[in-house]
Amino acid sequence: MKTPLDIIENRLKTFIEASAQLLPESLRRQSLAELLVTAMRASLEVSESGEISAPPFYTIFVHPDSLAHWAGKSEVFAILAEELDAAAAESGITFTHTPVIRILPDAQLYADAARIESSYFQDRISHTSAIPVTSDLPPARETIDPRPQNAFLIIDNQTIPLRDAVINIGRRLDNHIIIEDPRVSRSHAQLRAVRGHYVIFDLNSTGGTTVNNQRIDQQTLKPGDVISLAGVPLIYGEDRDSLVDDTGELPGLIDPHNPKQEST
Repeated sequence: MKTPLDIIENRLKTFIEASAQLLPESLRRQSLAELLVTAMRASLEVSESGEISAPPFYTIFVHPDSLAHWAGKSEVFAILAEELDAAAAESGITFTHTPVIRILPDAQLYADAARIESSYFQDRISHTSAIPVTSDLPPARETIDPRPQNAFLIIDNQTIPLRDAVINIGRRLDNHIIIEDPRVSRSHAQLRAVRGHYVIFDLNSTGGTTVNNQRIDQQTLKPGDVISLAGVPLIYGEDRDSLVDDTGELPGLIDPHNPKQEST
């Protein structure tokens, strides 16, 4: 029988394998899920009623020379923290605050090595040279749907609603949004919902990804942003009012799993 920590580790492994292209190269050779669960296990607390609580603060230590390679991955680690939160909830483990993942230097580590420590208190992982990997800590425990309301993409005059927390875009048939254009890579880009916004990641595509004519590796999207996948234009939008009908659906929009469907 799987333990709660086994459930968490398996879920994190699934996420990390699906997002390997988004993570720093040094972590692709390490078991990040195992490191996180080991750090969690070291500080688990069990109340008299049997409730299991876990520390919400996690610090990834890396060699100082590696910090520059990690600093640009803030949204990835914000997503990882949310995945950790969801995995813990699924396994019956609670956090006192929304999990936070930060990064600090450790000169005693090898260049490509990493270690993770956990804590119940934010000040115990603070450091003047720290590079925060998430935004400011919320004042109390919150459960918030990370998906923006009524988000959509306009592709070739068709409007595609975005309802999933993770959306893959490319030529390959198993993508959520398939774009049959030779300029687009088989796995070109990924959208991930993070704290009420979609973040677009380029998946090491051949032709690159731009937002408002600026080439990006990752970018938080705002309504009206013009995305280009190797020259194929997409427009990102959100409509919080007029597109919602009584059923909560987005009327007149096509199924993102069938992008060739004609909109009505």
